[in-house]
Amino acid sequence: MSKNINATHYDLIPAYPSRSKKSEHIVHAVIETPKRSCQKYALVPKYGIIAFESVLPDKLEWPYDYGFIPQTLAPDGDPLDILLVNDNGLFSGCLIETRVIGAIREKKDGTENDRLIAVLPPSKGAPQQTDEYYEISDLPDRTLTDIKHFLVEYSERQGHKIDIRAVVDASEAMQIVKRGMKAFKKAS
Repeated sequence: MSKNINATHYDLIPAYPSRSKKSEHIVHAVIETPKRSCQKYALVPKYGIIAFESVLPDKLEWPYDYGFIPQTLAPDGDPLDILLVNDNGLFSGCLIETRVIGAIREKKDGTENDRLIAVLPPSKGAPQQTDEYYEISDLPDRTLTDIKHFLVEYSERQGHKIDIRAVVDASEAMQIVKRGMKAFKKAS
């Protein structure tokens, strides 16, 4: 007897929270790999679970929480990647509302593999440095440089060729989300 296994139904989580306004650039993110991890975790769609994928090359660790936007599909066949800039790491499988501030447009081995950059929306009574980040240009230059360096080094040390094509603002990043949602619907 063959049964379809799906432990968590990540595919049923909408890309946009129901109460958000698209103009606020708020999207759902599911964290796969937490900040400071020296391992990579990834969604296994067949089982609907986040599983261990690999150990990062020597001396590397994820600078921020890393995951995906549900109900999207990128050209590489996976959901859209998202990196969440925040002070404290979350955990694998955490669903969180994020504010998209931009994206790093890149190609990995010749295939489009954009990385959306987001922050936490402000939390009442708990101000954070990122509360005032609405555009990728609001990130400190050093933070953006470190993110790009990590993405290139991590991939290249795994044998991939990375070409960072551009860094784009929040509006253009949200266009990437819309294209990813259309691709997901078409493939479903």
